Parts: sequence; C-alpha cells; structure tokens
Amino acid sequence: MYECHELCGAIHLHTSYSDGGVDLPELVAAARSVGLDYVIITDHMTLVGRAEEGFSGTCAVMVGYEHNDIHNRNHYLALGTTCVASSSASVQEYIDQIQADHGLGFIAHPCEKRNYFEKLPPYPWTQWDATGFTGIELWNQTSDWVEGLKSLRSFIRILFPRRFMANVNAELLARWDTLSKTRFVTGIGGVDAHTRKIGFGLISIAIFPIKVELKGIRTHVFLDNALPASFAEAQTLIYNALRNGNCCISNYRRGNAHGMRIWAEGADGVCCGVGQGTSVPQFPVVVHVRLPEAGEIYLVRNGSRIASCTGTVAAFDIATGGLYRIEVYKGKYAWIYSNHIPLGSYPFV
Repeated sequence: MYECHELCGAIHLHTSYSDGGVDLPELVAAARSVGLDYVIITDHMTLVGRAEEGFSGTCAVMVGYEHNDIHNRNHYLALGTTCVASSSASVQEYIDQIQADHGLGFIAHPCEKRNYFEKLPPYPWTQWDATGFTGIELWNQTSDWVEGLKSLRSFIRILFPRRFMANVNAELLARWDTLSKTRFVTGIGGVDAHTRKIGFGLISIAIFPIKVELKGIRTHVFLDNALPASFAEAQTLIYNALRNGNCCISNYRRGNAHGMRIWAEGADGVCCGVGQGTSVPQFPVVVHVRLPEAGEIYLVRNGSRIASCTGTVAAFDIATGGLYRIEVYKGKYAWIYSNHIPLGSYPFV
C-alpha cells in the first residue's frame, strides 16, 4: 500500500481584491466550513492578499495571482512568486519572468470558445507554442458552467450550477496527454470562484455562493508526511507537490473523493504515486486504485483507455512503459482524474 498524507483544496479563487464577490476572510471562513485543507487565491494582477497568507486553523491560505496578456487573453495562474510580472510582457516573457522568480504557473481555462454572452467573453489560451509552463488547469468549474449557458437548459444550470458538470473537455485532455509524452505537465482543477450574481431587472440572483463554489472542483495533493507547523515550509511542500504532479482532480458534486489512493507497485516492491517521481518501479508493474466510493475506473495509457473495471478497488497489470493515468466516472459524469504516472523513460512517443 502506498502511504501518503492527503490534502484536499481549492485553487483559482478571486476575492474583492480584484473581481470576486467576497473578501478574503469570508472566503477563508467558507473554506474552513466545508473542510478544505488549503486554498490558493489568485486575484487578477495583484498580490495584495499576500499579507493575509498563513494557517487559518488547519487550512493553509496561499496567495498567488492571475496574469494575462495586454489583450486580456492567455490567462496564467502564477504561484509562489515574489512580485507581479510586467503587464506589458508577452506570453513567453511572463512565463519566463515567473519561472525566474522561482514560481510555478498553470495555463488557466484554456479552451473557452463561447460567443453568445457579450458580458462573459471567452478567455482562451492561444499561445500553445510557449514553453516553460508548469501545467494546465484541466477542469475549470466556472468556465464549464458558462460554456453551457446556451439553451433553454440554461435556466436549470443557473438554479443548479454544479449539476451539469460532466467531464474535462476532450480536446484539452488529448492535448494534455500529447504534451506530457515529451515532458511532464501537471494537471490541476480550478474553481475560478467569483461568487457571481446575475441580474434580472431589479432582481439579482447569487449563482455561485462561495460555499457552493467550494463544493465543486477540487485538487487533492499527496505529501510524504503531514504538514509542518511552519507555514513557509508547508507552502513549499504544497507547491512542490503541484509542480511535480503529485495530485489528482475530483468533482465533489459526484462524491467526496477524500481517501482515494492511486499508485504503481513494481516487482521489487517499490511504490510510487501519481506524478513525476524519481523512483520508477521495476517491471512488471501493478497500478492500484482505491476509492472511498464505487465508480467506473479506467486505465489510460498514452492518451487511450486500455482497461476498466467497476468498484472501489482496481489492480491493473502493466508490462510495458508509457504514460499512465486513471479516470473515474459515476455513470456519464466524471468524478476523478489522476495525474500521469510515467513508467519507463521519456519521451513516450
């Protein structure tokens, strides 16, 4: 059994320091009330909230920011930086600046395409030839919701904003698998919390109250040990886990995924979890899955599903190298996406 310490958190959150509907203390209070172990706040082009970083009870409160180019496209979540990169920088320049500042960065809501809401325009990522980004926000909760507001069903989506989140965009998933064949690219989930309201004349409806937002897309981080008492050390451990892909994405609306474990065990008994670990098990390898609730479990190799089973436990025999990951569904809805487990040596092409 792969032993680790799991943290369940929410990434990509906005407060009143930019365009969010709640202030930072209210957001943190909501996070604590729903049992989150960490939150990462990413207001637009500002680190003003950094003065409020630290432990709030057992919840680690971290502050990065969301960068964008001069056309308000190519949004990028910058974590662990000391300053905001130049607002006039090109995409490659601010990726490089954030990396030089010892930060990590994730491409935000990269596949938005909607053209039917003037007040909610798309903010896609267009610079796929850029290099040096840490990872990709695979599942953006708010983007998923807004992209579906285009039919009579939209009224139902307004009343039940989490109900219809089905899965990660297939085009983006395929791109992530392809990119990761040549270098490790971490996948994370993002809430993109704004606590939005929609107005109908004199009436306004809060679509995503902050507690509702925090019961959607989550990113589970796996550490070797429990967090230390030092916030600076704890933050470093969480950021390193995200950098290395030691994390999985879940949709809390489909079930509480806390307690999941996904790992590979080699013939020599050596185990490694999801992410770009330094210890690759000796073949043959068994990829194990343990879940707190039953689901349809799929094994994916180099972007293609190759095996499946249903239940709370799975063990897949692996005889050849490749880039492996796990998807878990409940009916037609995705519940869990793991990061890749590289078995063998790069590149996987």
